[in-house]
Formats: sequence, structure tokens, C-alpha cells
Amino acid sequence: MTTEEWRKIPGFPPTYEVSSWGQVRSLSPAAQGRTLKARVHKFTGFPQVHLYRSGQRIWCYVHVLVAKAFPEEEA
Repeated sequence: MTTEEWRKIPGFPPTYEVSSWGQVRSLSPAAQGRTLKARVHKFTGFPQVHLYRSGQRIWCYVHVLVAKAFPEEEA
């Protein structure tokens, strides 16, 4: 059994992390390390979360965030 590994998300503030299991969390003082709730996109069916970068809210697919943070893991 593999253990869950957390990494920073490239291109986003260092307060955001994604795990190898597809969980996204915020380490900001307000969130206190809580896991963000993902929603399923209406048309694609993929889970996504919203993150903030430069004051703008951006919807991001969770699988894309995992791929960016874990580039050496190939299927």
C-alpha cells in the first residue's frame, strides 16, 4: 500500500498543496490545512476546485493539478 504524499502546486501560491491521491488542501491561516471540497464539472464529469492566484479565482481540474505536482509518475 502506498502512502499519501503532499506537494506544492507549481504556478500557485505555496499555501496550496495536492496529494498523490487527488486531495487538494490550503495551508493559509484561514483554512488551517483543511482539504478543499471538489465539485464535479457539469459537462466533463471531472472533479475541480477553485484556487486563488493574484487575487483571481481560477477553477482547476484536480487531475491536472496532480499531473503538475507529480510529473515523474507516469501511467
